Amino acid sequence: MFEVRKSIKRFRSDPAWTYRKRDRDYLNTFNHDGYPFSLGPDGLSLRNLLQGSLEGREVSLFHLRALRRSGRAHVARLYSVAVLPLPRALPDTAFTSRRLAPSGRERRPALPRTPGWFRDLKEIGTHLVQCHSEDVDFAALINTYALERLMHDTRLGWRIEGSRMIGWTYGRKTYEDLLSLAETVASIIDDFPEQAWHWRE
Repeated sequence: MFEVRKSIKRFRSDPAWTYRKRDRDYLNTFNHDGYPFSLGPDGLSLRNLLQGSLEGREVSLFHLRALRRSGRAHVARLYSVAVLPLPRALPDTAFTSRRLAPSGRERRPALPRTPGWFRDLKEIGTHLVQCHSEDVDFAALINTYALERLMHDTRLGWRIEGSRMIGWTYGRKTYEDLLSLAETVASIIDDFPEQAWHWRE
């Protein structure tokens, strides 16, 4: 916790970054029916929003507090989130490390409008990653074993929402760790095949 506070202070004092302790308006720009926002069905709050540039890309980093009722009490789960723009809107798609994905009663929709309660695209990928997409062919195009191995090792989930990619992991990470998460998400975007950027044009 102390390291996280020191990390926030370091980034706040850097003029290259814009800091807001809370920003409900920015939180409301996301569809809360997809990961990681759907993991807080009983309330969400955004903390310590940092916005700046990563290798010429806009990037937003923040902590997400997700509330879920457990019996008579609410349990708060914390997530660290990095958001990067995409060159164009792509089909809604979510890849989630199985080391990160909720199971059993805690399952929530990975994507808005996911058919059924929690549909796995079992024909795509391996046991390392859960995949959901509104376009199975697109998900198959961008999926590789190297991608799944990277996500498994880093305990990473990501979701395409229109023209942005939302990367997330469990816990309240330092902003150095969040920047590293953003770099990993950027590398995933850069490794999409060229066909992805012309999908269904």
